[in-house]
Amino acid sequence: MKRLLPVLAALLLAFLSVVSGALADAVPETTPEPTATPKPTDTPTPAPTRTPEPPVFPKESRDNIHITEKSGGKFKPLPLDIDQGGAKLPKFKYTADITVYEDPTIRVEYHRVEGGKDWGVVYYFADITIRDPSQIRTAFATRTKKFNPNARIEAKGIAQRFNAVFATNGDFFGGFSGNAFVLRQGTLYRDTVETHLDVLLIDEDGDFHVLPASKDLGSIDKTTIDGKKVINAFQFGPALVIDGKPVKDKKLVDRGHSPDMAQPDLRNQRMCIMQIDKLHYMALCCAHYGLTLPQFRDLAIWLSDGKAKTVYTLDGGNSSQMIFLGRKKNNVHDDEEHRGITDIIYFASAWQAK
Repeated sequence: MKRLLPVLAALLLAFLSVVSGALADAVPETTPEPTATPKPTDTPTPAPTRTPEPPVFPKESRDNIHITEKSGGKFKPLPLDIDQGGAKLPKFKYTADITVYEDPTIRVEYHRVEGGKDWGVVYYFADITIRDPSQIRTAFATRTKKFNPNARIEAKGIAQRFNAVFATNGDFFGGFSGNAFVLRQGTLYRDTVETHLDVLLIDEDGDFHVLPASKDLGSIDKTTIDGKKVINAFQFGPALVIDGKPVKDKKLVDRGHSPDMAQPDLRNQRMCIMQIDKLHYMALCCAHYGLTLPQFRDLAIWLSDGKAKTVYTLDGGNSSQMIFLGRKKNNVHDDEEHRGITDIIYFASAWQAK
């Protein structure tokens, strides 16, 4: 028995050692909780500027008018006289599907575009190329050369009288800018000036030039520019693009830089004419619920793919009238679509058909 006691004691110690280790393994190690990382402050990410989608045009209409040299005829520059119009257009059956008129001296492509989510307004534009500078012309509401700022008829009537392929209203020299400079078809009719309004000059080569508004505007020669004779001049504005550079918003929304009632900072129906390249032009009009002038400038630049050298605003509101092949094409359901105006800018054919 005495011999067994040391053995039993050794076994008891071994058992206690095993139990103690097992209990130690059964208790999980205490892992300290990680320090909470504070959430970063949310910084709003600016929405990317969305590039407007290009307009979708209908397929070429079978009714479009294409006249070639094979049909017979000849090119003849048009006379400078304001009471002379363009070459007589060939007989054709007009349909609303016609979007193109083309002959060997002129091409006009007209479109109406639902501006949708990109611009939020219906707009109308024409892309125009001519063969000779004499084909960009002006005309009065009167039937003679006599300058009468009180004579007014709708643009369609003037355009039809002068065989215009395409026409827009001018600067309405008898309206909001009653003292504005007037030079048409090479003749100076009014030699006063509104010093707060930009002047558009069109020279004998058909190129556009802008004289920005200034107190010295009255003393500047407006009958020649860069050694060339000025054929037509307008004073409404403002210019939206000058020498390929967009005019800044701050200047455009300044009401002191626009004709009365133009409301440049509000959405209005507007009209502009632009030169893209040599003898290449565009005209643009937005519908009556309109655009601000900065928005209108952006639409003109986008529509010209940034190539517009000069963009100049003409009379807006219900004076805005776009005429293609003798028909008014913009806002045709407006109650005031027949507003009488004093003058038009038009593009005419110089193809004398047989």
